[in-house]
Amino acid sequence: MSPDSLQLLLFTQADVGGCALFRVVPVELRVSPGQGRVWVNVSKGHVFTPVWQRHAQHLAALGRAHYALPWDETDLHVCARGRNVTLDGRSASLPLFVAWVALLSGRPLPSPFLGTGVALEEHGERLAPAPREFLQGKLGVAQSYARQVFPEAGRVAVYVPEGSGFDAQTLTALDVRPVPTLTRAVSAVLGLEPRAGAGDVTKPEVP
Repeated sequence: MSPDSLQLLLFTQADVGGCALFRVVPVELRVSPGQGRVWVNVSKGHVFTPVWQRHAQHLAALGRAHYALPWDETDLHVCARGRNVTLDGRSASLPLFVAWVALLSGRPLPSPFLGTGVALEEHGERLAPAPREFLQGKLGVAQSYARQVFPEAGRVAVYVPEGSGFDAQTLTALDVRPVPTLTRAVSAVLGLEPRAGAGDVTKPEVP
């Protein structure tokens, strides 16, 4: 990957035959000179729902409010790997926001970087605690991934919303790190603090 692009792993859930199926989906993020737009690649059967696209604009508004980075002079391009991937909802709030800040600030994203968490528009940057069964399913996938791809890494860090329920005893390959907000996640992962006096945003900005 070049300095203006990176690969991000997103956790997704699908309902198959009445059962929840969790998996990890690789997504390529790239930035280019532009006007603050988000471009999504819908080739190969990929779908980015309107909810997902609106939430990306909310994350951009939060970024403008908290970090003096070139949000309005840079476009973000999102491309899922594989075929027939549907990205819906807002559960990628935490990893997408951290990766976006990493690209704009030029700070390296650690490898591996794993995280999941929802930041609802009405609550600004605060991460909503995840239901136990929902988060446990995603952490189970993260554990399998860490064991297969990084067997010598010891416990792999994974960032989740503070206040979420999960069974840590079964997650022997993970170091689960709860964070309360998106900016705290950026601080923990990238070591970048928000600018002094930065405000919050509770509604998405639509360009």
